[in-house]
Amino acid sequence: MKKLAACSFVAALAALFSLASPATAGVLVVNSGPTFIPESAFTNNTIMVDTTMLEGGLVHIDGGATITPDASNQVSVAIGGTFTANPGDVFSGAYSFTADLNIDTPVTYTITGMAEVQGVPLEFTATGTLMPGLHVYQDVFQAPVSFPVMDSGDFSATLVLDFGSSGAISTTPGTLALNIDQLDVQLLPDAVAVQGPSLSQNISTRANVGTGDNVLIGGFIITGNDPKMVILRALGPSLPSTVNEVLADPFLELHDSTGALVTTNDNWTELSTADQTTLSDNMLTPGSNLESALVQTLNPGAYTVIVRGVGDTTGVGLVEAYDIDGGTTDSKLANISTRGFVETGENVMIGGFILGGGGGGFSTVIVRGLGPSLADASVADVLADPFLELHNGDGDVIDNNDNWMDDPNMQAVIDAGLAPTDPNEAALYEILPAGPYTAILSGVGDTIGVGLVESYNTD
Repeated sequence: MKKLAACSFVAALAALFSLASPATAGVLVVNSGPTFIPESAFTNNTIMVDTTMLEGGLVHIDGGATITPDASNQVSVAIGGTFTANPGDVFSGAYSFTADLNIDTPVTYTITGMAEVQGVPLEFTATGTLMPGLHVYQDVFQAPVSFPVMDSGDFSATLVLDFGSSGAISTTPGTLALNIDQLDVQLLPDAVAVQGPSLSQNISTRANVGTGDNVLIGGFIITGNDPKMVILRALGPSLPSTVNEVLADPFLELHDSTGALVTTNDNWTELSTADQTTLSDNMLTPGSNLESALVQTLNPGAYTVIVRGVGDTTGVGLVEAYDIDGGTTDSKLANISTRGFVETGENVMIGGFILGGGGGGFSTVIVRGLGPSLADASVADVLADPFLELHNGDGDVIDNNDNWMDDPNMQAVIDAGLAPTDPNEAALYEILPAGPYTAILSGVGDTIGVGLVESYNTD
């Protein structure tokens, strides 16, 4: 993504557009920033003006940083520039960011926008309090008056974090992991809005497919009111060549919440012409004729997908579910869970999900790795001590957990009603921007056994 602090090119395009239409938007040009005070307080810093989301009257900032303030206990991020407003335009702002605060004292934040209307200073602000742990903070704010006539001048926008606001001032006030999904300043007749959450568009799990109770069993839940079109796939031969002992001939079954069989597929080439066209149109045609796929429009509810090898063959397989209606219906993929035999090395269980569509904003996700509690469902040879890792699209580890009660955000898992029943099981509570993610489930000390990895979209 190409990011520039100075947005003169975008402003020039907006100026050209304004010549062609009497209903024009204001123009914002960023001449300075973001600036960070004190700069030494910001590490792992990727906070920048994003020109890929700029229009003439919009400045969008995103990115993240680890913040460790100095003895002043106060840090700030600011931009400055010029504006040209048309009659009826109003300055407004919207923000959505997560803060993972590792101290027990709250931190206040203030977002301030400054401009001049006919030479009179105009200020619009939003304030709030960051609480310990991981939370999302979002709101909108705007200037109290609109521009009565065309005007131009200077503007600025500043985010201030005050670590000393609680009175517990310290030269070592702890750290804050800040992740900005949206910090917008807009000059338009209509106020800017907070982006809605992203949705789960694709969910998949790769694991060793055995026989009997050790086949690969996936479950997913469709929430909402409308039917949803999904594509289900079971892959083996087309997995990367680095994967050893792949499942040579997958067979796919779909069951409803009662356990009744909905439909099956052995080879995707046996599907109807219409279904094969749907696979092709969505670029989801399996790479091998021996692989399986289903195109189904399903009512809200819980479903189970079973992947086994034809003739009780075994090997590494992948089960996937894709939401292909583009968020046009009042329903979503809210949960996927996959049960399989967790081994070591390349044969650990690997779950993936993609967040996108929807409003494009942060999405709240809980990821769990279960093992011991499966014995309550008469599952033999369970994974005694699951270990869970979550990676982003670049492969970087975002978080990990061994025992869920040791995680600093365990209360959020409890509040969602998703606390594992065994203290040796793992869980992570995350608020994530749109993008692809991978959850890896293994056994502590290279132990093996039947495990279950699942992700819940709890927005």
